[in-house]
Amino acid sequence: MNYIKLILITLLLSSCAATESNRGLPTEIGSTEPSSFEKTEFERAIVLLNHNKLDPAKDIFQQLTIDRPELAGAYANLAIIALKKNKPEKALELVNKSLTKNPKLAQALNFLAYLEQITGKIKLAEKHYKEAIANKKDYAIAHYNLALLYDIYLQDIEKAIPHYEIYMKLINNKDKNTADWLEQIKRKVENG
Repeated sequence: MNYIKLILITLLLSSCAATESNRGLPTEIGSTEPSSFEKTEFERAIVLLNHNKLDPAKDIFQQLTIDRPELAGAYANLAIIALKKNKPEKALELVNKSLTKNPKLAQALNFLAYLEQITGKIKLAEKHYKEAIANKKDYAIAHYNLALLYDIYLQDIEKAIPHYEIYMKLINNKDKNTADWLEQIKRKVENG
């Protein structure tokens, strides 16, 4: 199983479907609610991104950053597009900009953790995954990504297991591959 690819796929899906307040349009305290048009445009860009139509999605997100520069979600999704276009430095810049707008945006923290992970900054990745979870305890993908980090990169199965279990509970046990893997590593720990 290609874990890196799986992390990216689940990360992209979770980030694209990001829903904090305002259905993925998190705002800083004191800013006004996004209009229904802005919400609709954001959701349209998410659909385009999910269908790998990067340029039209990018155009919408960029317009949102012009119209509503205080909104974090558009920057986070532009970061995903940058990574999909093989521009990791730009992705890092954009996700950091998103976090300046909303430092508690769990989806952006999860994505930042992934970027740190792929550049070999494992301890920073761990820190950011934990921050994502602290800000959104029911964020299944962050639990899954942290479990993979412990399991694959840090070779600490005992730390991985609780996060796999939380992930499975949050998704109502709908991931057979992870369920099978979790049972396998639990047996391994039990058998020493």
